[in-house]
Amino acid sequence: MTKKINSVTDLKPLIHENSIFFDSLVESIPARFYLPTDDREKPWFQGLSRSAKASAKKESRENIKKARRDRLDPEKSSTTLDLLKKSIDAEREKRQNAEGVEAGENRTVTYEELRTRLRQKIDQLRSNRNAKSDENQDPAQEKKSGKRKREGEKEQKKVKLKLKEDEEEEEEEEEKKKELDPSSVDLTFGYVKIDDGKRKRKGLSKEKQLAKAEKLKEAKMDPEKGEIVSKKHSWSAAVSRATGVKVHDDPRILKESMRKEKKLREKHSEQWKERKETVNKLKSDRQKKRSDNISEKTQQKKARKIAKREKKLTRQSSGSKE
Repeated sequence: MTKKINSVTDLKPLIHENSIFFDSLVESIPARFYLPTDDREKPWFQGLSRSAKASAKKESRENIKKARRDRLDPEKSSTTLDLLKKSIDAEREKRQNAEGVEAGENRTVTYEELRTRLRQKIDQLRSNRNAKSDENQDPAQEKKSGKRKREGEKEQKKVKLKLKEDEEEEEEEEEKKKELDPSSVDLTFGYVKIDDGKRKRKGLSKEKQLAKAEKLKEAKMDPEKGEIVSKKHSWSAAVSRATGVKVHDDPRILKESMRKEKKLREKHSEQWKERKETVNKLKSDRQKKRSDNISEKTQQKKARKIAKREKKLTRQSSGSKE
């Protein structure tokens, strides 16, 4: 026991010496290098107006001067150790304040929970009271309510039946109107010509149609079967014309159309011949012009060469004379 006490007494001066040593080390370090600095406390002049910037700079200069004076003043001077203690105390106070705020928030939460529980209890009591009142209802009142329900159902059924009858009457009236109105009758057309964009296939040529028409004319002239053939052909022609098909059964008209087509072909052939002649003429004219230009250029080139040679010869002759 005495050994333990001696060891404790030996440690105390050692700890005291170490603390003094570390305190002296801390005091030897400047506070701005040892203590943490907040960037928000530094002067920030960006974004300020000219006058505000000037006033802020002036204030910062005055603060620096004041800090220097305080550092030199022995009464107001504070070492790094003192500043460290102050910062530790400030942090402790902040922590205590934060804990107090958290405790207050927890207390408000508990109050809210109590209020919600109270509301739930009140709602439960109200619901129980309503249930008891329903159980204690008189049988006479139950009969009245049942009677009212039955009457309401009967009225609904009557309304539905009436609506159904009205709809049936309206449908019958519409059907009668359709029967009386001829425009409402659906019409079906037997032949509808639709252009599907495909190339139409050419029918019989005019020569074949003419031969067919002449043959039909001869058949009509037959005394035995002519009348039957003419009737049959007239019916078929009428049907085909009604459906939009052209009927070429008159030899005179066919001959006339063939004659017109022949004239048109001859005219087109003449026009084509004239066009070819004009094209050939233009072609020959261009070729002639080109050949003339080439020959003219060659002649000019030859003339230039001759003139150049003569000029050279004259120079040589004049030089030899001199």
